[in-house]
Amino acid sequence: MLQNKGQEERSAQSMPRQDSPPTVEQLSLMQAQAASSGQVQQLPFGKVPEDYLLKVMCDRNSAAFKWRLERPSKGLIEWEEGNREVQSIHTLIIRRVMQAQTHSEQFRTLRTKVHKPTLEGELQDMPVPNLIQSIQMNKGTGRLEIESSSGEAFVYFVQGEPVHSVFNDSEGDEGVLELMSVSQGNFRFFKEPKCNEKTVTRPLQVLLMEGAALVDHFAFLTKLGVGLETFLIRNHATMSETLFEQMVKDGCGAPMDTQKRFYQEVDNQSTILEILRRVPLSKSRWVPIVFNLISCGLCSYRDRVPDLGATSRDATIDWTQVKRVESVLRRPDTGVYTYPAFLLFLEKEFFRYERFKTPFAVMTLDIKVRRKDSIEPLPMEALKEVLERVNKLIRRTDMLFHYETLGFAILMPETGFESAKIFALRLAEILMSKHLANEKGSYPIVASVGFAALPDSCESLGALISLAQAPSR
Repeated sequence: MLQNKGQEERSAQSMPRQDSPPTVEQLSLMQAQAASSGQVQQLPFGKVPEDYLLKVMCDRNSAAFKWRLERPSKGLIEWEEGNREVQSIHTLIIRRVMQAQTHSEQFRTLRTKVHKPTLEGELQDMPVPNLIQSIQMNKGTGRLEIESSSGEAFVYFVQGEPVHSVFNDSEGDEGVLELMSVSQGNFRFFKEPKCNEKTVTRPLQVLLMEGAALVDHFAFLTKLGVGLETFLIRNHATMSETLFEQMVKDGCGAPMDTQKRFYQEVDNQSTILEILRRVPLSKSRWVPIVFNLISCGLCSYRDRVPDLGATSRDATIDWTQVKRVESVLRRPDTGVYTYPAFLLFLEKEFFRYERFKTPFAVMTLDIKVRRKDSIEPLPMEALKEVLERVNKLIRRTDMLFHYETLGFAILMPETGFESAKIFALRLAEILMSKHLANEKGSYPIVASVGFAALPDSCESLGALISLAQAPSR
């Protein structure tokens, strides 16, 4: 139960169980009842194994509200939240339920076996824009599912018009736009009753035109060899705002303020992925900006740059002592920090947060390999290759650990939720876009990620770990 600090646990008043997540109106009612009665209000919803219990309490002393989302059948606390607006709480609930549904084995069985798709195939044969236009022409109502190395997508149609979309953590118009650049994967369309959710707000023809431009810009960068792991280099030591505006005016349409903010983070030592951690942007927003910076002559690009920090240490200190200490904390077979080391450094980072309120994030990784129709653990040599990739992509202040038995975790100091989300999703994209060298391209990587941040996602370590759990495949 939720408790006031230093007080005994209160009795709880429970609302009837329901299948669907609570509405904003129900959350407002729960909050009002908690304030008037002084009791914990709780609402059970969903069905086992995807069952939830939402609780809210009003602190007698401060009049602040405390929310908690639990998973009773799994014994987990999904998150704890402080004095937020009910609209914000509702968004958190919907996001978490949707993430769980996406990776639920029960949900997978339902969508593939209970009723068959009316349209299915490969994106290589029918690109996403053509697929969406086909559904529009046939005035289809139902759910389009796409499985790709970039993640799973769901687009809901009513009479041929997309009304709701989810692609990784992007929703609505943004989800449809990001989906346009996906060229490899499988698709299935299921006829279903109309979806009441409405997140796609712009006309389909507008989204198709913007999507086509995004595909062209991304293809231009890909042809040059520019990707998330590419380092951007400024071509001019100094740059006035007026000159910047003049140079990008002939580029593609992108918000000027966002372009300036992104360019300010180009320090000749950061990859595009690192810049996106400081300026979190979706693919449909960062691709046009990088296209402009390169095509308009503001930036050049490189695969690697000199490590300026390598010579900055004091030469009089014997740094080999550090290596000896690290060797005790690392597993000899992988060279990665152990799980107990993760718990140690996680605790220290939490203490730092409690004392100085510095945010931090945790990301977990589940990495496997797909062999024909099965998904199996990576062999040791392949695992080392993947871990080398991860170590090249994380910051020097980040730390990579083993997580429990087969997983991995990355501890990211000074990182908020949006930054962690961008990094986690793009890291999975990078890992799955490259086949293993020792597998001769036959067996692609399957990577699942989870992420959470303090204080953006929750307020306790237990909730942080629960939220950051990567779904196992």
